[in-house]
Amino acid sequence: MMRHRLRYGPLVFRDPLLLCGTLYVLLYFDASGFLRLGLLAAFLHEWGHIGVYLALFGQFPVIEVTLTGFCMRTRGREMTLWQTALLAAAGPAVNFVLAGLWMLRLEQRATIRASAFLAANLLTGAFNLLPIPPLDGAQLAACGWWCLQNNDCISRQNRVQ
Repeated sequence: MMRHRLRYGPLVFRDPLLLCGTLYVLLYFDASGFLRLGLLAAFLHEWGHIGVYLALFGQFPVIEVTLTGFCMRTRGREMTLWQTALLAAAGPAVNFVLAGLWMLRLEQRATIRASAFLAANLLTGAFNLLPIPPLDGAQLAACGWWCLQNNDCISRQNRVQ
């Protein structure tokens, strides 16, 4: 099976025709708008990673957009253990902070859309903490495992292998 890629600056779209066609059909039949809220939660999650990457390295990362979601490419980038953990934790942290803010908002005025956005952020953040590669939880578990094996989680100079 031949994979097509379209690069637009730091964005790489894998199988763009299939991606756009599938997204079009899904959004067309999304009368409730819940898919849109889930995509927004995923988009904001990825911007958490991008913000930390920009703060750490001063440049925009390469983002690959596929049918299964967004993925930041960090292969080849040498990072310390703390940079890796911080980068991995940033996406779920954004989702959980947004969920907390939306909980406060729901106390004032509860709506179905606000509840759905709260749920989308909780689910996106929790799902990405699963210890399954390439999810954020696998990166955090690898950092934790490295700390346990080397009895040194304090040093900020530790390099991830």
